[in-house]
Amino acid sequence: MTMAFESAPSSTSGLSYLRPDRSPVVDDTSLVTEQLKSLFNDVDADVTFCSADGNLFHLQRKYLEANTGAFPGSEFDTRGEVTHLTETSIVLNLLFQFVYPRREPEIENLEFDTLAALAEAAEKYEVFHAMNVCKLQMKSFISKYPLKVLEHSARHDYPTLIQDAVPNLVRLPMADVAEHLPSRYIIPWIRYRGLWDSFFDDAVKSAMELRIYSPTYNAKNFYFTGSLQPQICHFCLVSVLKTFQELRLLDSLAELKEALSKPRPRVMGCTSSACQYHNVITTACSDIKTRMENVPPFRTFMTAPKGKTPAL
Repeated sequence: MTMAFESAPSSTSGLSYLRPDRSPVVDDTSLVTEQLKSLFNDVDADVTFCSADGNLFHLQRKYLEANTGAFPGSEFDTRGEVTHLTETSIVLNLLFQFVYPRREPEIENLEFDTLAALAEAAEKYEVFHAMNVCKLQMKSFISKYPLKVLEHSARHDYPTLIQDAVPNLVRLPMADVAEHLPSRYIIPWIRYRGLWDSFFDDAVKSAMELRIYSPTYNAKNFYFTGSLQPQICHFCLVSVLKTFQELRLLDSLAELKEALSKPRPRVMGCTSSACQYHNVITTACSDIKTRMENVPPFRTFMTAPKGKTPAL
């Protein structure tokens, strides 16, 4: 092994690591210290770093020079002084394992905050292999932390990760997402989000075109042909429009999909026994859900001709 670790008096409160069975450990200072000491025990180190929580890392400069782009090379003389870094010992412990010629750490079970901190450190110090591994692992958190993944991928220019994260953000305000996107993604994002908004706009438009029952309408009046029969009462139409607005305001794609599949019983207060509220709202929700499932991938909006929105 070619690294050494030395503990300085400090608190490691709030740190998370992994047990031997790969389960997370939180605030287990003794186990963390033992794991670190077993990994970093090289006496030939020639450069020393201090973590934000006061732990010292003794490393061999030649590996930093060969495998990173931002740590000091052999031409940089620290004169034996300790270089202070802003990352915690947990993050640096993981990061430095990517620098040395050894098996890389397993990061599949890291909590997102730890992974995000490791990914940022890898980018900051240009630890190239760690950058790629963290980028791949970020994908597993897209559905749970889409905006945070987007922030990281946009900040460090990972187009595939950006394109994978964007569909999970369609329920957030357009501007909230746009402010995190590189400029070349703004117009495609506006068109992409606009397509999703059109599902609700079209549903409202169709509802407003329904024939409304008059309070004095008698279903026994047969002089109306089938195509002219009223379809919904005024009270239920208001309920339909309110439902569309509530669906539109949901900020989670999963919640929206669940809400669209929810049964819609008859509305209390309906003013006509012949009102077709159930059929109207069920058909509209089914149509929105189908259109959502057929939205083209975000990447097609990146390559679409100027002024064109990819068709469903």
